[in-house]
Amino acid sequence: MSKNFIYIGLFISSVFISCQKEKGLSPADSNQDTITEVLYSNDPDYILANKNAQELVVHLENEQKELKRKLKKANKKEAESLYIDYYKRLTTIVDSINNAEINTLNTYYKLNDVKHDTILRKEMTYDKVGLYFRRIDSTHYDFRIKPGYFYKLFHNKVSQEYEQYMKLRYDEHKLFYDQQNKNEKITLEKQRELIISWEKFITKYKDFKFIDYAKKSYSENMMTYLFGTTAQPTFEVSTKKLYVENEQEYITFVKKNPKLFSAEITKAFLKHFYANDRNFTAEDFYIDLKDFTKKEISERLK
Repeated sequence: MSKNFIYIGLFISSVFISCQKEKGLSPADSNQDTITEVLYSNDPDYILANKNAQELVVHLENEQKELKRKLKKANKKEAESLYIDYYKRLTTIVDSINNAEINTLNTYYKLNDVKHDTILRKEMTYDKVGLYFRRIDSTHYDFRIKPGYFYKLFHNKVSQEYEQYMKLRYDEHKLFYDQQNKNEKITLEKQRELIISWEKFITKYKDFKFIDYAKKSYSENMMTYLFGTTAQPTFEVSTKKLYVENEQEYITFVKKNPKLFSAEITKAFLKHFYANDRNFTAEDFYIDLKDFTKKEISERLK
């Protein structure tokens, strides 16, 4: 496997930022509905496909211990290399666990609050190595590393730009983790703070090695801020009307932050929304607005 391919997949969010085929029907079609990620299980340099789930858990735990051991003696440059290497290693193992536990994952959504002892034991086992059942949508789950694992491990051991990048990924992932596990609502305030933080990072660290992945996270979070998710849409597509809370949020954001390009994108979104809400059918309006907003974001990130 080439290094270029590894790097392409390396920093794709394992959090919860997602993509779904665009159907153009509602904000439920936003990029938070279906999570797509690069799997490394077939990497010829790191084959784990023949291991069962129990073996993989042991392997994961051993790799985590080895990372901690190496990190104790590493300088900042070495720590950054360890981050790149072990991000791949650990996500490889987790992807392999997903393959090994496919039957459990395919039926997990049916259990609700009634879980057999076998499932409870699995939850405990995976929790001990920092994994959890992540809800992708109403019928699909996978295993993922809990938010903050890398940030907490590498805190004060890497350069400022790497640390801030990991912190933002942590904050991003934690929003959706808390929504699933603590029933905490992802508020507009939290979304706003996240996109502002990503904008500041992108502006400050233009030459960051993985700036393209930072821009990708910004773009996805900006789309979520303006279009919402399945559970929390920002407007009613059938009537082409913004919810009052969202409309007030966007107007206030634009007025208070005129120097941010996030505010410029929001202003353009509102202007296009109001100018075209009577020019299209509901479905065409949604598609047009989404395409327009993506282009606006892309232009600001050039």
